[in-house]
Amino acid sequence: MDNNIESLIEQGQFQEAFLQAKKEMEKSLDSLHYWLIENYDMYEKHKDDDPEVDDSAGCWFDGFSNSVEANLLSMNNLIKITTGMIKNMDSVDPSCYYDTELEEIRNTINDLLPEEEEE
Repeated sequence: MDNNIESLIEQGQFQEAFLQAKKEMEKSLDSLHYWLIENYDMYEKHKDDDPEVDDSAGCWFDGFSNSVEANLLSMNNLIKITTGMIKNMDSVDPSCYYDTELEEIRNTINDLLPEEEEE
């Protein structure tokens, strides 16, 4: 989490933290837009190329992956901010309200993570 956002949350300055997270989210969504909308044809054009000859698809994938990671971190910041706000206003753990949604988020994240190899 962005240290600035974490510090703002700890101080109860949720509105400022939200504005910072919103900027981060907009920036990460713009980056995803670049890779998925404006530049996806480069990946399509080179996806079957030999990477030893032309690794354009590999470079595209690396950029896309980094963009996805930034987007996930931005979403995590928003979740932490809203969680903190709900706890501050209601003194109840927000997971009590959002069991199903949080389980879906957990399942999505688990699908993204590599499985641990059994020894």
